[in-house]
Amino acid sequence: MTSVLALYRNHDALMNMSSNQQPTLILRKLSVDEYVLPKIHTKKIKRVNSERKPFSVNPFPKLGTGHGVYVFENQYFKYEGEWVKGKKHGFGKLLLKDGTYYEGQFNQGEITGTGFKFFSETKCKYKGQFLKGEMHGRGIMEFPDSSEYEGNFVHNRKNGYGVMRTPLTQYDGGYQGNMRHGEGRMVYAPMRYDKTSNGDRYEGYWVADKRHGPGVLHCADGSIFDGNFDNDEFHGHGLYRHISGVIYDGMWLKGFPAKMASKLHIVVENTPMVIRQGTPFTITVQCLNDENEVVGDEGREIQITAGFKYYQPSKGSALFDMIEDVEDKPIDTPFGYQVVHYPLTNQEQENDGPSEEDEEQELSQSQTQLDLKEDEDENQNNKEEEIKEGEDGEKLAENEKQDDEKEDGVDNSGGGVEEPDEIPNNTTTETESVPLPPPVPNCRSEEGVCVWNEVYLAPAPPMYRPFVAMEEAENDKKSSSRGKPAINKGVVRHNTCSSISPGLQRVVTAAKIPSILDKMRRQKEKALEEKYAKTGEYVLMVHDVTNPPFLGRTIEPAFLLLKLKRPEAKKRAKKEGKKWDTSQHIRRSMVATEGSED
Repeated sequence: MTSVLALYRNHDALMNMSSNQQPTLILRKLSVDEYVLPKIHTKKIKRVNSERKPFSVNPFPKLGTGHGVYVFENQYFKYEGEWVKGKKHGFGKLLLKDGTYYEGQFNQGEITGTGFKFFSETKCKYKGQFLKGEMHGRGIMEFPDSSEYEGNFVHNRKNGYGVMRTPLTQYDGGYQGNMRHGEGRMVYAPMRYDKTSNGDRYEGYWVADKRHGPGVLHCADGSIFDGNFDNDEFHGHGLYRHISGVIYDGMWLKGFPAKMASKLHIVVENTPMVIRQGTPFTITVQCLNDENEVVGDEGREIQITAGFKYYQPSKGSALFDMIEDVEDKPIDTPFGYQVVHYPLTNQEQENDGPSEEDEEQELSQSQTQLDLKEDEDENQNNKEEEIKEGEDGEKLAENEKQDDEKEDGVDNSGGGVEEPDEIPNNTTTETESVPLPPPVPNCRSEEGVCVWNEVYLAPAPPMYRPFVAMEEAENDKKSSSRGKPAINKGVVRHNTCSSISPGLQRVVTAAKIPSILDKMRRQKEKALEEKYAKTGEYVLMVHDVTNPPFLGRTIEPAFLLLKLKRPEAKKRAKKEGKKWDTSQHIRRSMVATEGSED
């Protein structure tokens, strides 16, 4: 307003100016004391939205700086975020048409810095550092199966130190090219029904995702291997402590010891091995490989047992009906027949069984007692009536035949000589049952060798199948040979001898002495069988019972024939004295009978 008044104050000066000097400005008087400025006409300038092509969705920041949304020409990428001078810079979100997207920092148009990326194809999620669009640096990758990797990345690959957790494993250690490489520790989940995990733990070196180099493997069952690995297998020198107790320290080849035991060997000088009743023996077993070399592993559990030849019971017998209830099954042997287990023990046995010489001495004493009894009968009955010599001979032959039948359990006569009801006192045996001794304990190998000392064959258990079958077979054989049914030998028939004269009775009794001695010998053998094993052929069996088997392998068993014999006769100084002569005694009895007749 001040400028307008100034113009009016100089109105006179303006009027005095020439027309050429007057300005083009024309003032319009509106009213007394009211004037307005003239309207100035200016050229309209069009606003520039973006330095890019005009298909931007939203108005772009002035001069390309600020926040904006942009869809690229190929319609595959869409960016929404901060711009600086027409480039993506700062925080933004880049979406791909397939559903993949990145949200995070941008630098000069590149994905660089910290951000989050979702992969639509694999459903994986990554959060961490980026460099020029690649995962590079520290980050966390989550997989759709709930696995997770946390560690270092180089050009989109796991590289350097990282921790990988899966539902079945957890690894923390070095990576190279997306694979485990370098020193690391792997822990497997507990044993699963599908055997996809076993609960092991490994600490050592890796190459290309496999155990390679020195390391320690702790197995879930307690076994430990400390040594060298190659391509995920034991290879090189290593110490393995197996849960079964076996210890192997040596070289390994492709997962197995360089010297692996494959069979057992019984060390013996002669085959079959001869042993004696009541006498202990020693067994030495070696663990050999295929080259018959002793393998020096430690702690392998070896078992020794004995067996006796298996006899198939006859159909219809009591043993045949009972056989199905017995759990002990026949065992195949390399000797052409099967065996069943026989008790073997290392419990010390009393060696009070008589030798062959002792038995003969006892039987001789028993014979002397019988002869003395006959002498007493002769003195008392020396005046009996005379018997013709011919009749004596016939009756003697008839009585001998009856004696033989009685020994076999058959008595077809109505009379005869009465057999003794009892064995002399010095031949009485114990009949009480004795409990079975404990079996021989298993042995752990030391440098590939096991030794058992003081081993015995124990007495047979009651109703031992092979012995019962053998006895039935013998009875059937005797019965078929005579054409008569077998009768229990334990039955003793008592007959009167009223029809035989005392003189003939003495002769018959003297003739029966050998059969009585045989019966006493059989009873003596039966008494020995209650204390010792029965003489005969046995089989010694050696098995690898390591549990669980070492590296899943059980080595082959070994077998050895045993010949059990009676104890060796002890050499004793011969006692001076007159030997008993049975024939001379019979002659004296005959002479005495003839003298009484005269």
